[in-house]
Amino acid sequence: MLTAVFLLSAMPSHAQPSRPSIETARPNPWAGGGAGATRDLEDQWAKFQDAAARGSDDENRGVSIRGVLRFALEATAVGWDSARVEEALAFGRSMQDLDPKSRTFGNFKWVSNADKVYDWNAVEFATQILGLLHKCHADKLTPRARRLVEEMMRSAIPALANHKVKIDYTNIWIKKAWCLIAIGECLGRPDLAADGYQRLDDWTRHVAENGITEFGAVTYYGTDLDTLGMIEKYAARAEGRAQALAAIRYLWTDAAANWWAPGDRLGGANSRSYNFLWGHGYFEAHTWAAGWLRQKPELERPGWLPGERDHLVAFLQAGDTPPRPEWFPPETFALPRTVVQRCGPLPEDIAVNWIGRRVSLGSAGRERGGDDRMLAANLGDSPDIPQLSLFMDGRGDPFGTKKTKNAAGQAKALHLVPFTATVQRGPEVLQMLSLEPLAAGSRHKPGELSCFQTHLAFPASAEVWLGDQPAKPGSPRHPAAVPAGAPVYIKIGDAVVAMRILYSDTTAKQTPAPVYYIRDSSKAVANRITIVHDDKEPRGRATVAVWLRATEGLDAEGFAAFRRQFASARAAAACDGARFHGEAAGLAGLLRIEADVAAKKRLVLEGGEPRPALLSINGREVGKSLFDALE
Repeated sequence: MLTAVFLLSAMPSHAQPSRPSIETARPNPWAGGGAGATRDLEDQWAKFQDAAARGSDDENRGVSIRGVLRFALEATAVGWDSARVEEALAFGRSMQDLDPKSRTFGNFKWVSNADKVYDWNAVEFATQILGLLHKCHADKLTPRARRLVEEMMRSAIPALANHKVKIDYTNIWIKKAWCLIAIGECLGRPDLAADGYQRLDDWTRHVAENGITEFGAVTYYGTDLDTLGMIEKYAARAEGRAQALAAIRYLWTDAAANWWAPGDRLGGANSRSYNFLWGHGYFEAHTWAAGWLRQKPELERPGWLPGERDHLVAFLQAGDTPPRPEWFPPETFALPRTVVQRCGPLPEDIAVNWIGRRVSLGSAGRERGGDDRMLAANLGDSPDIPQLSLFMDGRGDPFGTKKTKNAAGQAKALHLVPFTATVQRGPEVLQMLSLEPLAAGSRHKPGELSCFQTHLAFPASAEVWLGDQPAKPGSPRHPAAVPAGAPVYIKIGDAVVAMRILYSDTTAKQTPAPVYYIRDSSKAVANRITIVHDDKEPRGRATVAVWLRATEGLDAEGFAAFRRQFASARAAAACDGARFHGEAAGLAGLLRIEADVAAKKRLVLEGGEPRPALLSINGREVGKSLFDALE
């Protein structure tokens, strides 16, 4: 019996208004202030008092430092109840570590009921808001409120210095740059401001050479735009504002190139996704403001106090820097198009996304974390159709819906992080995943994992063929076996994503590993193809290699011809000990991977798209020139 999973409820369908165009600008639609803001603030205040009164005794009642400071910012922006602003700021001050002997001196507890600082990123998230509050609204603060803001900023300086952040940690690096700029300029510390501007310069040069390492991040592109927008609007130095604007333009160009318009979402593989099925995230705060979405999104709540907040928009407006139609070259809207971008300094740090009218297929070459998706695809013509994604799982969570809390109280659904090797050319991907989940030095401990599986999750509304026959799914208790070697075809309308499993094994080295087609409940919006490497806690390494091809415009005869061609095309893979070799006769030539899976070395990556200077669309470089003027 396969591990039972959380049952997904169907997403409510809605009438589809006309599809928005990313080629035209739209005024910021956030409507704030007035009586609505007063009601929202009253509601948040009541819930804040309730949570604050419970203190640290109730583990579910803490409030976040972001929410406390966001409340103070929004209330100050609309001139609401200065006494309550003072009380909120004093509460925020109480969440700051003020012990000079502490390793986290000056940092903040992520939530008020934590016994100490667990997430060192809290200082950047908190001082981002404090800097904005002081920069934009210092004249509206009472003397006590201003003193509290400045005390928190001043105490945060050693915490910012002690928090070592790598330049590829995109959202925190640029947030730290803004924090130092804002604190330095608000408190008369030019040395701190200079440090912030230098970090911005270093990061801009890094992106101009290597691309954005937290690429396609459906959550963190939103926070990146917030921070860059604050620098572009409120930083004192003109050169810093120019660098921020260049980065904003590059990020929007990247997003437009990878945009899956039928689904109102970013379409390709991506890092840092907390929503495996739909690709929702805080970036939607900006794509909604830009007019790219048909429906107003339900935005993230972690950065808020409990309660209503629809009319509280000071933070959203401060970071809003919408795209301009003239930023996008004509290739941005070509169909089909192939988008290729750098996402790090190594040859394998490349993301490719092929986008058609009713299907897209994207991949990336190096997995960094349990919230990355190294293969993602889209089918159909509606935001109500979930995405396809391929990943390894050790928790019986094939759709990323089982969240667990970390020490800081943050709930996330994280999958396994295999060694990955990928080549993609146009609408074809050859990808290998290999992992020993409980190897020495692993992030996982014995007892934490319940299984070892590779899932291809896809829309439940899709028609599925196994080989040359339409197929019906089984249940978790009685899964439908996929015949060994049978190609899998996932079809919506005239578009298809096809997959052949070229190699798979179990931790006991059974080859091939058993494969099943499963529907987890009658209400599920997604089904899955699951490769079972181990049905219990992993007992060793397992490897899988898949070849995928996307196509569209097929009638019944064309679909039959496509199946024959794909099934008969030459392709094979093997793993002899630690040495993996796989290849497939692609439409544009041979796709080939050789790797040492134990040493995590990619020995050969052949047949994929050429690595661009920075960002290319259908072979034309569109990214590098955006930074040339800054040299």
